[in-house]
Amino acid sequence: MQKTQMFRSVIIDVVSPNTNVAQAERNLIELKSLIKTYGSIDVGHIIQHRTKPDKDTFIGSGKLQELIEMVTNKKIDILILNDIVKPTQLFHITERLWVANPDIKVWDRVDLILHIFEKHAQTTEARLQIEIARMHHMGPRIYGLGGTYFSRQGGGIGSKGVGETNIERMKRHWRTLIKKKEDELKKQLEHRKGQVDHRKEQGVRHVALVGYTNAGKTALFNVLTGRNKISEDVLFATLSSTVGRLKGIGHENNLLVSDTIGFIQNLPPALIQTFKSTLLDVIHADLILHVVDISDELRDRKIDVVQEIVYEIGAGKIPQILVFTKADLLPEERWSEFEAVKKKYAAFPTMFISSTEDINIKKLTDTVSQALEK
Repeated sequence: MQKTQMFRSVIIDVVSPNTNVAQAERNLIELKSLIKTYGSIDVGHIIQHRTKPDKDTFIGSGKLQELIEMVTNKKIDILILNDIVKPTQLFHITERLWVANPDIKVWDRVDLILHIFEKHAQTTEARLQIEIARMHHMGPRIYGLGGTYFSRQGGGIGSKGVGETNIERMKRHWRTLIKKKEDELKKQLEHRKGQVDHRKEQGVRHVALVGYTNAGKTALFNVLTGRNKISEDVLFATLSSTVGRLKGIGHENNLLVSDTIGFIQNLPPALIQTFKSTLLDVIHADLILHVVDISDELRDRKIDVVQEIVYEIGAGKIPQILVFTKADLLPEERWSEFEAVKKKYAAFPTMFISSTEDINIKKLTDTVSQALEK
């Protein structure tokens, strides 16, 4: 059997001079999780303290030389920049790295997320959303650099020395491609919207699970619906909404639960807008269960990220219950956090549960039923 190739990745991050090394490394934990989800080997990272990224190569010449040596010695395939990076910066850093690896791939944070989305997309709708998001992200690079760099990256348009007329032609061509894909997605969205309207006409109530990626939404969805959707310990395991009927409280025929795509920090607004059709079940829900991993030390920051996106997509006025899951994983020395969390988020009804240990699941379904009756 042929082995799947494992790419070797290195991370570059530029941080403020006031950020200590320990904090800078903590800030890379999520990006390292994304690399693992993509299926690449995390070889290491380079952190540079600067007031702002270098305008030509993102990092300075000294760190760039260190990076060239690292790419050569550790046989790096993918360089990931922990930022949203300008086309010229990507071009210049890639050009300098060709001496170490002619096939090096240089991605920014959004590139990595899109490649993960691409691997996990299973529906026509998800694939269309990813194509559109990639086009919006890649377009300015392609017609801005004339394709010199991107043809080397695999699939660029144009050639060296593109003139102004050709660049304008390239822009129009790109806009036409995006419009075509957006029209296809619009048809999918109209179909989905029709399904939502039909459910409401039939008196069906709808509960949407939202939360930071890998918070435990899918595990809870399986418990609430009796489904057996695969729950993986990776980011973005769910890209498309999955709907099931809530079981166990006499609402089997008129109460639906949907599992939705997980959120993540620092997503550009255009990417959120592209996936808005996937979040249609959230926008039109009667109740939102905001699922939070109680054992996550970054839970407060992640709650803020999710709330911001919920408001951004227009679902901020829908009633919410904060569901703190994985309660069985909170060590005894941290049990005081249960009461602290309850006080901090007193504006919301709060529940502490475990999907794997069946802790407070019946209480949660009763609370959902009561909330919907109101």
